[in-house]
Amino acid sequence: MPLVQAYTYTSEVMVNNMLHHEAVEGIEAFIEKRTLQWVHH
Repeated sequence: MPLVQAYTYTSEVMVNNMLHHEAVEGIEAFIEKRTLQWVHH
């Protein structure tokens, strides 16, 4: 895979991962300096 295509693909994967509830909870807990509150689906 060419480097430019690899960066494009990686960016898409990272954005999709950040949309998951677990990622949002992890970032918010870190910023708020609190314990994670995982919700099991």
